[in-house]
Amino acid sequence: MVTTSDEFTVLTTGLTVFQNKKMVVPIPGWGLSDLIFARTRAAIPAGVSVLRIPYDPAKFPPRDESEDTLKDRLFRDLNAELAAYTREVVKGTNCRHYIQILNSVSPIGSSNYTIRGFGILNQDVVLGRRIYLYALAFIRIFDGRDFSVVRQSSALINVHHSLVQRLLGALVSGPYRELPAESFPVRPEDAAGNPALRDGVRSMLAESLDKTLPLLP
Repeated sequence: MVTTSDEFTVLTTGLTVFQNKKMVVPIPGWGLSDLIFARTRAAIPAGVSVLRIPYDPAKFPPRDESEDTLKDRLFRDLNAELAAYTREVVKGTNCRHYIQILNSVSPIGSSNYTIRGFGILNQDVVLGRRIYLYALAFIRIFDGRDFSVVRQSSALINVHHSLVQRLLGALVSGPYRELPAESFPVRPEDAAGNPALRDGVRSMLAESLDKTLPLLP
């Protein structure tokens, strides 16, 4: 299953909320879902059949955030919800395991801001602005019999050093790279047609999947 969305976030954060700007741009032409399936297939041992299961988000209504109370978060059985969700998506198939790859979330440094999935960040700070491109994915593997989660991890390039990097001040928990200031799109909607941004995201996504998937047998 591939549940990452074909969206790219153009985000600016500053010292005040008045500097913050965010726009989500559709990127269906980037082929991220096809890339994810190809890298997943490459990580599966030869001779093992792999089925690509279509994901239809329209089948699942958005969660009502007004019901997301503290009590609800404390007493929800997240594993049971994941099992029910996955069972519905794969209905009619019979696989030993199911692999779900979706957008991951990371805090930005020590701030209260977070980023999700794929995007570009303009940090407008006192000494100037810094531009970062990121590609954040999360891998979850379900048992095909009871739909329990048997393995899960963020897709990482530096798999064995992620925690150390965060402790040493890495900006994002996941693949990201700093870009020149002129890389940030003047108009957010122009990001979808920018081959440098597309290729950068695809490169980081492919490398992170290639390095993480083999560690999740």
